[in-house]
Amino acid sequence: MTDKIVQSIDIDHVARIEGKAGIEVHFDGADVKIAHVNIFEGPRFFEAITVGRPVEEAVAVFPRVCSFCAAAHKITAVLAAENALRIEPTEQTTKIRELCYLGDHIESHALHLFFLALPDFLGFPDAFSMGKVHKDLIKTAIALKDIGADIQTVIGSRYIHQENVLIGGFGRLPSRRNMEGLATRLKGLFNMAEDALEVLVSFPNWSEVEGERLHLALRPVGEEYGVFGDTVEATDGTKFKTHAYRMRIQELVIPHSFAKHSRYQDRTFVTGALSRVTLFGDLLSGRSKELVEMYSDFLDPNNPLANNFAQAVELVHWIRRAHTIAFDLAKSMRDESRVEYKLGKEQSGVAVTEAPRGMLAYTIRVDSKGVITKSDIITPTAMFLPVMEEDLKRLTAALLNVGTEKEEIAQKLQTVVRSYDPCVSCSVHITDVE
Repeated sequence: MTDKIVQSIDIDHVARIEGKAGIEVHFDGADVKIAHVNIFEGPRFFEAITVGRPVEEAVAVFPRVCSFCAAAHKITAVLAAENALRIEPTEQTTKIRELCYLGDHIESHALHLFFLALPDFLGFPDAFSMGKVHKDLIKTAIALKDIGADIQTVIGSRYIHQENVLIGGFGRLPSRRNMEGLATRLKGLFNMAEDALEVLVSFPNWSEVEGERLHLALRPVGEEYGVFGDTVEATDGTKFKTHAYRMRIQELVIPHSFAKHSRYQDRTFVTGALSRVTLFGDLLSGRSKELVEMYSDFLDPNNPLANNFAQAVELVHWIRRAHTIAFDLAKSMRDESRVEYKLGKEQSGVAVTEAPRGMLAYTIRVDSKGVITKSDIITPTAMFLPVMEEDLKRLTAALLNVGTEKEEIAQKLQTVVRSYDPCVSCSVHITDVE
């Protein structure tokens, strides 16, 4: 009896994702032996290089992890630092920060849906080719991306690496006039925010990649679907306070990747837009709630392609939520100074927020002189990478079983990876500083 020949599918570079990653699959007949996402981005030692720096300087360094997620990293790092310093931002500061964070979500979702994901479904190799045929989609994408970027610029003083977001408040408050301008523009985008969803509903999720999975997401404060909270909940009914995330989420070093993999109580899990909608979709309101009810079949919690639909629903919600905040601030904005803080003893602070791609966790320890002695970051991509690999293995086996050619399998594998919207640059934090 002869041994079966082991074949492989090797994709050196997955196009249309943030960062550098490849796919490696080895199979024997329809039996898939290995399905890896190989991440080649250079390690980013932000946990290490911020040690020994003053905390005010460190929170300006953390956003350099990635330009895609700069506001998410900046705001989460600032919140962790404020918790370490035992200071509480004002209600107005929290509201302005939320608007800035939503600008990040709007821009990121628009980029992913229109420029990275939709070409797969519409049959184009890239957004440029798609744009020649679907000019209106590109116009919508640019309008949505621009408003997200402009929100971050107005509040953060810069499009990326928002230096105006500081511990205790802001260097300079945005003007009421700027808030009025943002509110007017956001209102004009209400209908355009649904364009991605209208395209996606023509393309049902692939059943071959379905598989049961555990979702984790941050329960929003209050009764509004949002990005801030202090409790993480899972679809298995468990939950924990954010300050305990290092006890519940374990990171593992993986030989084939510069990025760590994460587990929750020894189980793989996912986080992101689909997880948020699955766990807290009942907190959506207005048009986004109507869309969830209308297209519930497309929001299958066990199918990674449904993450595209979840982002499309969120885009509708974030545009409206951002409009509400900007409109309210245009009426109520008042001058206020940064909250002051005193140094005294070494203390740690934790913050977990919902970044565009899922939960982002920070721990910062500050000594009596205000210097960072330890920091820890777990990004969304590092959390869902193990499940992504499980999906690639399942999809490959299903397609091989029906005789699908390797070229088509390779294309579909990349589509699944893109559906997660991975931020590879953010995920490569591999140093544990003790």
